[in-house]
Parts: sequence; structure tokens; C-alpha cells
Amino acid sequence: MARARSDRSLARFDRIALVLSGGGALGAYQAGAYAALENSGIRPNWIAGTAIGAINAAIIAGNLPHERTLRLRQFWQELSRRVAARAGAGPGRRLRAWLAGHLPGRSDVAASLPVLPAGELRQLLHGTVDFDRVNSGAVRLVLGAVNLLTGAETYFDNDRHVLDLDHVVASTALPGMAPTVIDNQRYGGSAVSIAALDDARPADTLCFVVDGYDPVPGTRGGISRSAREITALRRNHDLRRMIALLGERVPPALRGDSDVRKCLAEASEATMTILHLVHEGSATELAAKTADFSMAALMRRWQAGENDVATSLGHPLWLAPPPRRLGAVVHELRGGVAAPPR
Repeated sequence: MARARSDRSLARFDRIALVLSGGGALGAYQAGAYAALENSGIRPNWIAGTAIGAINAAIIAGNLPHERTLRLRQFWQELSRRVAARAGAGPGRRLRAWLAGHLPGRSDVAASLPVLPAGELRQLLHGTVDFDRVNSGAVRLVLGAVNLLTGAETYFDNDRHVLDLDHVVASTALPGMAPTVIDNQRYGGSAVSIAALDDARPADTLCFVVDGYDPVPGTRGGISRSAREITALRRNHDLRRMIALLGERVPPALRGDSDVRKCLAEASEATMTILHLVHEGSATELAAKTADFSMAALMRRWQAGENDVATSLGHPLWLAPPPRRLGAVVHELRGGVAAPPR
């Protein structure tokens, strides 16, 4: 029943967007979420990724639809194997890993351990991502990075750039990884990629924002960048929608006025439904969790991603059209539990 209901509900969307953020090893949650989308017949045609989400996004966009889940699974299994091999490569690394797991308050040690040399990551991606397919434009791909010289957030977009391994690695902020140089500029860190949707043409959109980690918004939970970006996106869409409704009431005699025309040009009838899925909302031992690439942990997160997408698609109201006065609606699932509407 859930599959049939979602098929009918999805017919009204022109764009299916998928936004994947950072979180290191928590990125396996994103991979599981995509596997569930594919299993439900939902194939995003616009994908944005940053940090570990940039890797997942590139794998999805760089493979045929029926191969994507397999390639994601192969990548995460091989990444786990290589990280485990490096962890046991010397007494110094083993000692730091032991300290991170056994000394209270020293989980930051795990975050300082290089996960994988850039050369190995490139080799792994080279065998997993077909960049000819990425650049074919069949799926819009936007990768977010930070210019380390200017501090500006930068988006590498296959609609404007020819993307390659450098762009993916530049957007990937794995622990211990050196900056990537593109056109004499150094890139590293990660940029929130939800905002990139504001640059896309208006279209009825279903957007899955999948966060391996995102703090609960508020004074006690910390600052949620995803929530902040979603709020800004929602404000813009609501405003455009209200302008459209007001435009319906503007007398024909006033429509020729230049100022009125400029205002009405900002109107949009398009709506956006955002499903925000969050695996981990607690900062407790977060550094250790993001560095835990053990196969058991990755498979638990993968399964959690699958479960949360199934829960979202099965919700009777979440895919329904928003009220006419709203340009965007947001539904949130945290740790498998639906959050109050906002």
C-alpha cells in the first residue's frame, strides 16, 4: 500500500532532489537511504553533496540506476576494509585508536587519525564513478566545497563545470585529508548544499535532505546548519508563493506598471516538500562515531537509512500537496522518530 500511495503522490513532482551532507562514517546512513529510494522506484534527478555526501552523490550520479546501490555497497565495504587495514598497520595507530575508545573525553583522537590517503581514495573512486556519465547531465550534480583562501562556499555544478576526481575530493572533508588544488585555489572542508536549490529553476520539488549528523535546533541542541538553510529556503519559497497569490488580485490596469511587473516577476506557483532525515542528533562521542568505519557500524547505519526512508514514504500526509498559501513544507524524522511539524 505504501508503494502504491507514494507512486500516486510522486506524480505531481517535476524534480526529485537529494541533498547529502557530511558526517564521515555516518555517511553510510545516506547510502542506505538512497538504496531504499531506489527500491521504491524513486530516482532523484537533482543531487547535491558535500563532505562524505559528495562521494555518495558522485557514485549515484556516476552509475546507471540499476547499478547505484551495488556500487554504493561496494564502496562502503571496501572503505571499511581499507580503514581497518590501516588501523592495524602500526603500534602508534593502534594505541591512538585504543585511547579514543577507552579514555573519556578523548574521542577527538579518533578524528585526528587519517582515514585514508588521498591516493587510495582516488583509486577507490576511480573504480566506482563513471565521470562520463556524471558529465552527461542525466542527473544534475552539485558538489559543495570551501575555498580555503577566501573562505567562500563554492559549488561545482555539472551544468556549469566538467567534473572529475579533483572536484569530488575537494568537496570531501575526511579526517586527515590534505586540501585539493583546482585552478590554483585550495579547497577543503565542506559547504551546506541545500542553498544550491535556490539557484535551480522553479519546479514542484520533493527534496530529501539526508544528514548523518545534525544537532537538534535550539539552545540545548546546538546550531543546525541544515535547519538554518531549510528555514531560509522555505522563507523564499513562501514569499514567492504569496506574491503569486497577490498577483491574482492585481487589477489588469495596474499590471503595466513597471514596479508591479518587477514584483510579479518574483512570483512562483511551484511548491517544495522537504523530508529532512537525521540519523544522529547527539554530539556525545561524535568524533568517534564519525571515525568508526567498522563493517558492523556501517551496516547498522545503512539499515537505519533504509528504515527511515520507508517510514517517510509510508506517512499518510507527508507527500500531500501543501496548503495553497505555502511555497514549502518541511517534515522531519530524527533517529527514526517523526519530529513535530514546523
